[in-house]
Amino acid sequence: MQLATETLNKLSELALLAAKKSGEYIQGFDRSLLETHFKAAGSSQSSQVVTEVDFACQEIILDILDESLEQYDLAVLSEENCSEENAHLHSRLHKDYFWCIDPLDGTLPFIEGSTGYAVSIALVNKLGQPILAAIHHPTSNTSFHTVIDNVGITRAYKNGLHLQPKNYETHALNAGKQTFTFYTDRSFKSHAQYQPLVNELAKLADELGYQGFEIQACHGAVINALSVIETDNKNAACYIKFPKSQSGGGSLWDFAATACLAKATNSWCSDINGELLDLNRSDSTYMNHKGVLYVSDQLVAKRIIQIYREFVGNF
Repeated sequence: MQLATETLNKLSELALLAAKKSGEYIQGFDRSLLETHFKAAGSSQSSQVVTEVDFACQEIILDILDESLEQYDLAVLSEENCSEENAHLHSRLHKDYFWCIDPLDGTLPFIEGSTGYAVSIALVNKLGQPILAAIHHPTSNTSFHTVIDNVGITRAYKNGLHLQPKNYETHALNAGKQTFTFYTDRSFKSHAQYQPLVNELAKLADELGYQGFEIQACHGAVINALSVIETDNKNAACYIKFPKSQSGGGSLWDFAATACLAKATNSWCSDINGELLDLNRSDSTYMNHKGVLYVSDQLVAKRIIQIYREFVGNF
């Protein structure tokens, strides 16, 4: 069943409400009561750590979205209620659409008291394409969501204000290039692949005329991707996750909402080879098989893909 634009926009507003409500809960939580637990998940600590806040946020979100499930025949995939062993049996593979939910992305930053966490909700179709998104950043009380206009174009909004799609012609003409920022997961810094990639990115930043090169490794996946999407045309940014043999590499719910926002803002979002992300992978909920790439600029994205292909043996 193909949902009408009006219905999709109603669902977007519902998702935005759910994201905001769970964000309010996060900000109001008494940190002195916080208990940390570990679950069987991917190969990094960030994928294994969980708190009671994660579960409480999931309950808030599902309570709000519950009315939509039967009405529109939607499936639900949420970080705290999925089974990797039975991923191939999940109803998301058979329904036309499913909610893809991360109740608290960046649990480690949340535990540490930093700002790199967010609530992320997306509606994804059976083909693995993100249809709508709602994200809330609790510490700044900032919300993002998408709306489909009357000609079928997805528009992105930040706190209700339209985010203009990037104009790459203007970017290419810009002579005042400032900083190139590499956003990465902290776990990647301990891998043998890390320093060779940093060296190549720093070299690329210099070749393209950027005055500085910086590394940020303190956020969850959603804030990393949002930071890239919001990068203005005087700067450049990328967020890279290489393919790997171990389970992990982020999950469907880590990227579904930001992939939708990236499309709406004309930002680059793909796997490491430049192909569209498969956000309904049939055999797993992980993204380690093909990697993930967010880039603020199309030219930079193509160069990064080229770097990966040329140096993949070294990585």
